[in-house]
Amino acid sequence: MNKNGQKSRALPPTHLEIPDFIIELLKQRGITGKNNVSSFLYPQLKNLPNPPLMENLEVAAALILEHIADQNQIVIWGDYDVDGTTGTALLVNFFKEIGIEVKWHIPGRLTEGYGLNTAWFRDNISTFKSKRFLLITVDSGVSNAEEIQYIKDLGGHVIVTDHHVIPESGLPECIVLNPEQASCKLKKEKLAGVGVAFYLVAGLRAAMSTDNRLQHLVKDLNLKSFLGFVALGTVSDMVELTTTNRILVRAGTEVMDSPKFRGLQALLHSSDIFGTEISSEDIGFLIGPKINAAGRLGDSRVVVELFTTDDDVEIKTKIKKLERLNQKRKDLCKEGADTAFSEICRQDTGKNKNCVVYGDYHLGVAGIVASKLVEFSKVPSIVLAEQHVAGGEKIYKGSGRSVDGINLIAALSKCSSAIEKFGGHEMAVGLTVAENQLDNFLKLFTKEIQSQFENRKIVHTIGPDIECSVEDVMNENSLHYLSLLEPFGRHNPQPKFYDRSVQVIHAKTVGHGADHLNMTIRGVYSNHKGIGFGLGEKISDVQEEPNRSLIFTPTKNRFRGTVSWQVRVLSL
Repeated sequence: MNKNGQKSRALPPTHLEIPDFIIELLKQRGITGKNNVSSFLYPQLKNLPNPPLMENLEVAAALILEHIADQNQIVIWGDYDVDGTTGTALLVNFFKEIGIEVKWHIPGRLTEGYGLNTAWFRDNISTFKSKRFLLITVDSGVSNAEEIQYIKDLGGHVIVTDHHVIPESGLPECIVLNPEQASCKLKKEKLAGVGVAFYLVAGLRAAMSTDNRLQHLVKDLNLKSFLGFVALGTVSDMVELTTTNRILVRAGTEVMDSPKFRGLQALLHSSDIFGTEISSEDIGFLIGPKINAAGRLGDSRVVVELFTTDDDVEIKTKIKKLERLNQKRKDLCKEGADTAFSEICRQDTGKNKNCVVYGDYHLGVAGIVASKLVEFSKVPSIVLAEQHVAGGEKIYKGSGRSVDGINLIAALSKCSSAIEKFGGHEMAVGLTVAENQLDNFLKLFTKEIQSQFENRKIVHTIGPDIECSVEDVMNENSLHYLSLLEPFGRHNPQPKFYDRSVQVIHAKTVGHGADHLNMTIRGVYSNHKGIGFGLGEKISDVQEEPNRSLIFTPTKNRFRGTVSWQVRVLSL
């Protein structure tokens, strides 16, 4: 532990020098000078911006204290993705810790859709313990002005915690915690929804600690234990890894080595990553997809239930349910991708510069299938799932994903006359199109995307960050300092290296359909295990010519409770 009580990543036992290639990587990312390098490699919780810098935070905390003192009903409303469910779990657990029972709700993605809906309040208000009540949203609400007014008319006060772009129509008439507000001093920190929720909790604890009636409730409360939720939601939501987000995520992954909350412990155990140093890759590829599977298939409640219970039997039941949902998500993705790939073979994606498929797809996995189409076709892709509405009419709802240099939300704005509703950002969108507007939408969208390609200036490559041999990267000292570059994500991508001369002494294909290439790379003192996902077709080339150049990155291999480093080959 360091002097702040924060667990630190240990220094390597032998070599203490920072490798030259690490210094070069940091320089490429704009980090130079001894103090800046040290701050980046060893982020400290004490350097987080103070909670009062969040616009409206102190007002929000005061309102919550008022409702606590009056014993009014408090309702938490979260989004169904990882960011929303972890933020909801964070708030529910905080109130639980201080002895306040709250109601919470996660809307069903397939039945209720995104954001607040008035029907739930109309149907559930009779169960509230008081006529006056307080609603706190998580990762949603900033675009729900109409619904918020309805809730206020019912007798509710509303605090919105969100991080999405402020709508052109302006803010809803309530207390809003959203760093996107122009006057918010945390705007540049790009907090995820769960990050905003954490700042609310931090501000609330500070307010309670000075209130004679309530200070005993937070006397021994350590907010650090909640940071595992912040790390999960922040990494999964792929927000920019600003200085503040980096501090929060690093501390959160360290807390997850031995988390306080038993449901989170169980989830890590089920993913074979408990009790070890957890990386952003573990969150992005092992934990996040399990949590997201519940939301995609319309059962996000199971996530919050798992994270807020202490009952061992219930925890086991929820873990098994998440595993089943995740497997179903995988099966639906494969089925949807197979159908979509067959469809795009009949499209001229090279000429159209886009790919749009529609029909009998599962709405919950539309975004994942769209991502797979982008990987395959290298053009913006949209997957629209057919939905039946009242009167026998059809609409198409779905998701789109883009490529570097093509602004998907701007393209949809130009096609708005043919779209019922849409939202998102440059790289990912959601949309709804009426059946009678589908052909018109396809024409307008193709025209706009073709126009953007003509003016496209960004060319994406998978080129390496730096030339460095496998041998120099895959040693104890180098791997230690590479782990200190964590967390990886937007604005701090996982580094890629180029080795101009390696010898592959063994290679074989693995995985379903022999898709992947498993190999052994000759080393000086010991050989290095390597894996090339999607490179199975290279097996003959490698066997015929084992002396290769390659682009790679180090990665951890987790198998039956053991962890080892291996070379992830990206290109050879």
